[in-house]
Amino acid sequence: MSVQKAKAIPTIFTADMPPRFLLIFFSVPVLLLASALSGVGFSLKSPAYWIAGTAAWIAWFFILFLIVTPRTDAFLKTQQWWLNRGARVIFGIVFTAGILEFLIMGLFSYWYVKTGPDNDFARVLQELQEAFRYNDGTALNQQATENLLAGKNPYANANVVETFLRFNGSYDRLTPLRTGQFADAFPYPTNQQLEVLWLEAAQNPSHVPPELESHVCYPAGSFILPAPFLAAGFNDIRIVYFLLVVGGLAYAIWLVPSRRRLIFAGLIVISVEIWNILAVGESGAIIFPFLLIAWMTIGRNNLVSMIFMGIAAATKQTAWFFLPFYLILLWQTSGVKSAGAAVGIITAIFGVFNVYFIAQDLRLWVESVTSPVTMNMFPLGVGFVSLVTSGLINVNTSMPFSIAEIAVFAAAVIWYARYVKKYPDAGPVLAVLPLFFAWRSLWTYFFYITIIIFAMMLMRGGERKEGEILPIRTKGGNSKL
Repeated sequence: MSVQKAKAIPTIFTADMPPRFLLIFFSVPVLLLASALSGVGFSLKSPAYWIAGTAAWIAWFFILFLIVTPRTDAFLKTQQWWLNRGARVIFGIVFTAGILEFLIMGLFSYWYVKTGPDNDFARVLQELQEAFRYNDGTALNQQATENLLAGKNPYANANVVETFLRFNGSYDRLTPLRTGQFADAFPYPTNQQLEVLWLEAAQNPSHVPPELESHVCYPAGSFILPAPFLAAGFNDIRIVYFLLVVGGLAYAIWLVPSRRRLIFAGLIVISVEIWNILAVGESGAIIFPFLLIAWMTIGRNNLVSMIFMGIAAATKQTAWFFLPFYLILLWQTSGVKSAGAAVGIITAIFGVFNVYFIAQDLRLWVESVTSPVTMNMFPLGVGFVSLVTSGLINVNTSMPFSIAEIAVFAAAVIWYARYVKKYPDAGPVLAVLPLFFAWRSLWTYFFYITIIIFAMMLMRGGERKEGEILPIRTKGGNSKL
């Protein structure tokens, strides 16, 4: 048995593996390092860690662009041996590190923090412990789902104070707004300021202070999808996210060609960020499986692809950034009629999920769904906004970042429309690139991109010559809807 297992690991990296397939394993530790540095920077309010984290994120994007560029295979062809060896080493190290993280957070961290040491390491561990409790978005989504099942309008009955008290959320996982007590607290309120506000709010839970974001900020899919699970008896929405993601990954593994399933499963296993996001219960996890299947099935089962993309768009706004690139690739692989059909199907699915709540109170629905943009939030994230959060530059308005985000998004769409034949797998990377320039560039916007582009490469062959798109056909012969 042990001999068979020992032989199984090397078969993940077969001799005919294109260099880009191997390079994607090198992106994993860079992503983990970027997340860790940015997280420490936020916990310790350290400019050095913040900037180092942003630099690591830039390096991660650079690797992703190498991965989706076909000419990379020719450039790295002579480095195949050490890439193969390096990928194996990384797999072993990250797999071991994931197990160690589980042990540290599950056993050592709790004991060490309880002993009361006053140092940076203890403060980081405490922050990590609190991260695994409900955050405001997850708590509000569960409250919204329960309100839906109770026959209430989730958008009209959102109360972050009540739901946070119920789930024992940590006050530093709330989203503060730049108003009232926090009007001059720039670039971000201190933990002491947040704690004082929270203690005051907890005295009167029915009244939400204006300094706290308390909208159900997402389209209706965010609480409709979990509803059957909660109706069936699940009492923790984080379990629902886990089941959806694991189910989506299992289906994705089944879709991948059989000779590449093991390497895809290997990447999933060491994608510690995915498992961390599930443990944290971050609401962004809910759209990941739908985006994954939507991109994987383009040109093979367009109807399934469109339905999954429609569900993602009806659930969280992040999916909207993917839509232009998705439609461009669908048009290129299956024709203009398929792209037109996708627009109709995605719009219809979005309407099915949201039209009831729009009809109930259009203004409330718009205010809620647009609140991430319209509310006066503090700068936060892992992108270029770290220059502000670290104190290196003093910019008190989100306007320059919004302009940069829009400009990068427009440029990315135009570039992809022109060069999609040469770089079809670049779509998901370009979709999230504008968010790196945003006023709030949360790391949860980026964690699943590696899996999506790797799945696309595996489905498309990944050995395409530059400028060539392989003809895509379903089992029936024609890929068009």
